[in-house]
Amino acid sequence: MRSYPVLGGLVLLGCGGGHGSLPIALSASPTSSPPQAIACARAKVDTLGYQLTSFDETDFRLTARKNDYNAHRADPKFRRNVDRLEVEAAPGADGNTKLSVIGRTYAEYSTERGPTEVEESASPDVRNASQAVVDICGH
Repeated sequence: MRSYPVLGGLVLLGCGGGHGSLPIALSASPTSSPPQAIACARAKVDTLGYQLTSFDETDFRLTARKNDYNAHRADPKFRRNVDRLEVEAAPGADGNTKLSVIGRTYAEYSTERGPTEVEESASPDVRNASQAVVDICGH
């Protein structure tokens, strides 16, 4: 029987997905200015139940988080999932505003060194929240 180690390696690479596919990244070109776009995003993440963790008025960036206590794992060290949004509004080269939204999900574990986060594929909640910010603030 002949073995095909190269084929097995390709299958493993395809299934692994790499860390580049974990977050969801969306963008839009709103007609509003960067300060207006980031103000809209700030209001929207609040209505979605996310807690603002940082806000940069000068560079028009914000980050927000939301804990998901409904996620469960068989691992006794697992505590919860944490969804994070990263939003940036910047003037584009063509004079239009560019709104970028990145949604990430982290699994939080309690370890001997303290809380440890491991990035996972973006949860449906953070995907929906990212899309909602782009839909409302990206026009």
